[in-house]
Amino acid sequence: MMNQELSFQLLIEEDKIQGDFIGYIPAVRLGVQGETLEEVRMNATELLHMEIESRLQMGKSIPEDNTATMERLTINVPLPAAK
Repeated sequence: MMNQELSFQLLIEEDKIQGDFIGYIPAVRLGVQGETLEEVRMNATELLHMEIESRLQMGKSIPEDNTATMERLTINVPLPAAK
């Protein structure tokens, strides 16, 4: 069996309340968690391997990376008047 190198976007966000990191792979709509950036990357790699192997075993195609983009939304929120 021949190996093929695939590349996927990984969005990583720090969760300051929990003190860890959350990762999200948009192409397969899966999320991971890790206590460090390196751990979240390793967990994402393992999860992606499992997802692709599972898809291949079920006869499904390998997902292509998507072109997810980050956008900033600005909203106006009424705040209570200062006392």
